[in-house]
Amino acid sequence: MRAQLRQARLLPGSQLFVGEWADTHGVSATPVREALAKLAGQGLVEDRERIGYFVPLLSSVELMSLVELLELYLIRAIDHGRHSRDRTEIEEVGAQEGDEAMVLMAVASRSNNPLLVEEIQRSLDRSACARLRQAELFGPSAELASIAETLVLREWGRLSRLVRSHCRVSRSRAGMIAHSMASTYRETIVRK
Repeated sequence: MRAQLRQARLLPGSQLFVGEWADTHGVSATPVREALAKLAGQGLVEDRERIGYFVPLLSSVELMSLVELLELYLIRAIDHGRHSRDRTEIEEVGAQEGDEAMVLMAVASRSNNPLLVEEIQRSLDRSACARLRQAELFGPSAELASIAETLVLREWGRLSRLVRSHCRVSRSRAGMIAHSMASTYRETIVRK
């Protein structure tokens, strides 16, 4: 379920039916409910009391706040990486197909701070559908390849500027992205 949320395979706003998930995975409803409750606690799904669980449909304000939080986490990770005594070589970070999550997680991993990495992953998970929609609407981020290259070169100041720029662009597009996601959700409901 988490993998499908990360890969934006579940439509924002859609309901997650416990029985369907249980049948699909050959388990009872109890572990599915437990998994959904855990995901709800992490903000990855919404628990609407007495109605069910839903894939979050982020508003523009929520999306902007999430990108802002992600930016703060990433800048902190860069700062940790800058002061780290870990001098192991950083492997080439591929930015093929504009895989934003992969590149940003590579930045996060340099922090050597497991809690910070976990929070960055959670922020990326929560924004997976929005990031996919952004790529569909605007193409891959111009900064991703530069972020990956700069990370490998350990140019921390430039990396901070690129991450800030990347997040600034994402925030400026939050309204259009949220509107597009909501429109797609409404069209899907009408078709059903």
